[in-house]
Amino acid sequence: MSKDDATWLNVAYVAFLLLMGYVAYRGVELLGIQMGWLERYDWFEYAATLIAALVGIGLTWYLRADKERHEYFLAAIAELRKVSWPTWPDTKRMTIVVCIVVAIFAVIVGIFDSAWAWTLKHLLA
Repeated sequence: MSKDDATWLNVAYVAFLLLMGYVAYRGVELLGIQMGWLERYDWFEYAATLIAALVGIGLTWYLRADKERHEYFLAAIAELRKVSWPTWPDTKRMTIVVCIVVAIFAVIVGIFDSAWAWTLKHLLA
């Protein structure tokens, strides 16, 4: 475990906090719209923000509190550093190959679909 790994893990925790806070805010906001609380109470938006912040902080604290889980995440980051990632030209080449293969299979599936539709249309007519 290096200091750099711990820093990246802290960045991931902050990103998790922000994401969970946003999801919680949208959920509480949707609940407020459905129940009519958003229009009825002026303070509801502040309450939704407070609830979202508490949910985000609580979930992040729960995620970080377990020392075993924290060490596991640090070990995962260390293992990711050992991965041999493809170069940018290799990535572009492999992406083009995948797109071509998907297009070929889409054409094949389309031909089979048309053939079955034509066959069933004539058999059922």
